[in-house]
Amino acid sequence: MKTLSLITLAAISSMAFAKEIPAAKEIPVTGVSFQKIQILDKFISEGASIGDINADGHPDIVSGSLWWQGPAFENSHAFAPVKFFPIKGPGITGYSNNFLSFTSHLTADKWIDIIRVSLPGLPGDWIMNPGEKPLPANNTTQHCTHGKCQDNICNESPQFLNVIGDDKPELLAYSHQQITLAIPNPNPNQPWQVLPVSPKDKRFQKYQHGLGAGDINGDQLPDILEKAGWWQQPAAWDKKSPWTFHPYPFAPQQGGAQMFAYDIDGDGDNDVVTALNAHAYGLAWYEQVKDGDKITFKKHTVMTDKPEGNPYGVCFSQPHAMACVDIDGDGIKDLVTGKRFYAHNGRDPGAHDPAVIYWFRTTRKPDGSVEFTPHLIDDNSGVGCQVATGDLNKDGQVDIVIGNKKGVFAFIQR
Repeated sequence: MKTLSLITLAAISSMAFAKEIPAAKEIPVTGVSFQKIQILDKFISEGASIGDINADGHPDIVSGSLWWQGPAFENSHAFAPVKFFPIKGPGITGYSNNFLSFTSHLTADKWIDIIRVSLPGLPGDWIMNPGEKPLPANNTTQHCTHGKCQDNICNESPQFLNVIGDDKPELLAYSHQQITLAIPNPNPNQPWQVLPVSPKDKRFQKYQHGLGAGDINGDQLPDILEKAGWWQQPAAWDKKSPWTFHPYPFAPQQGGAQMFAYDIDGDGDNDVVTALNAHAYGLAWYEQVKDGDKITFKKHTVMTDKPEGNPYGVCFSQPHAMACVDIDGDGIKDLVTGKRFYAHNGRDPGAHDPAVIYWFRTTRKPDGSVEFTPHLIDDNSGVGCQVATGDLNKDGQVDIVIGNKKGVFAFIQR
């Protein structure tokens, strides 16, 4: 099922779909608007990704075991047995075995392949693109050629990005009580090389939250971010020794979602952006400051568990997925996040509030301060465990794709 609606942020920017207070500042009008497309109205995955699967020059959408052909996203195909899931139930009944997906060229052919992350604690796999012979969307038994990425992926916000500087992405995750980087192997019959970044630590448990990468110390090498600090990449890593850990309480409670290192205030060094609790409330950025040769941070709150914790009165729970990307084309990256719909079958704080998704415009002020202005994208979709962004219709603007218990959605910028 696919439905369309036009969401014009200029018209709805002051509407109160999240909790608001009378004294809140009025959200300024923006020229950014999105067309909402519901690709699927069933629960297949908590994530979605973008990639040109059929090599026709148009980006496609991947979620669960299905992919939809762009630019219309009307025709779908499978690459594994298709299964839909209930949105609630006892035990793990109300959960999909597809949490996130990524797309990348993993082999030497022209076809983009697919990486899938399952339930935390289970193996991840990758699917070799079958090329011109995709499986039908009603497939329930067949599986394209596939291989194992990693035998145990324990966190809910792994990322697939280039960390070690070889121009090829790695799978960044928690596994067997360690932070790891898994290097893809193009042979589906051989395992990926898994490199430990940290020593074993009992705090890296199943269902771990919060992970990211970016250059913190300015040496042009991406470091790794987690809720309790950052791990410094060695100048010449032997791919065996643990990285140096620098503790800092970015998200001292449960931890958030994807974490980002970005120069928020434009002063030449990277700051840190993170949700504070993926199953409760909170969003903040941490300004990098120098104390002699020591790097430390100053916390700036964007949103709390109360409307008065945001200057515009915006407050929503379960910010379980986030992207850091330039939405409005002003050259400064913004934030995209929202409420994960029914993450724990309605047992989380604010579980029954509207499933919102917002973009927060980053504004650098003359006095050096920064403001994140919230703009509502939609109030009946939310996020899952992943926010994918890209140019779906090739118009030069950033579009958004999410998958969760409400289905699969694309938001096309107009």
